[in-house]
Amino acid sequence: MDSEIRKSRVFLVDDHALVRQNLTALLGREADLQVSGEAEDAFTARLLIQQHPPDLVILDLSLHRSNGLQLLRSLRLDHPNLPVLVLSMHDETVFAERALRAGANGYITKEEASIEVMPAIRRVLGGGLFLSERMAGRLRERIASGEFKMPSPLAPSPANPRLT
Repeated sequence: MDSEIRKSRVFLVDDHALVRQNLTALLGREADLQVSGEAEDAFTARLLIQQHPPDLVILDLSLHRSNGLQLLRSLRLDHPNLPVLVLSMHDETVFAERALRAGANGYITKEEASIEVMPAIRRVLGGGLFLSERMAGRLRERIASGEFKMPSPLAPSPANPRLT
C-alpha cells in the first residue's frame, strides 16, 4: 500500500508571470511541494491566502499596484505563524533587513535564486531563517556591534545556524 506524501502548499506572489511559472515548474519536480496558488498583487494575495492558507509564501517586494513589504506586514498580522520567504531583485544589503523587520523568515535575491531557492524553501518550511552567507555575515557584525537588534523570533539559536 502506497502511503501518500503530504505536500507542503506554497503560495507565490510575484508580478511577473514568468517568475511564477518557473517557480511552479521547479516546485512541481519536488515530491513534497506543490504550488497552491499565486497572485501578482497584494489584494489578490491576501484574499486567496485567507481562503486557502498555505504552508509557505514566496513573496516579491515589487508588485503590481502594491507594496510587498506592506503585504508582508499584513500577512504577519493576519497569519502570524505563516512562513514567508522573500524572493526579490532588490539588493539584499538594503532590503533584507527591512524584510526581516517586517516579519520575513528569509530573503533571497533572484540573482542567487537558481542555486539557493530550494535550500531556502526547505529551511524556512523547517522553521528556520534563511539568508545568504554574505547577508548573514553582515547581520552578525551589526548584531555584535550593537547596531542591529534582532527581533526575538529571529534570535540566533541552534535552529538558525546561519546567525550563530
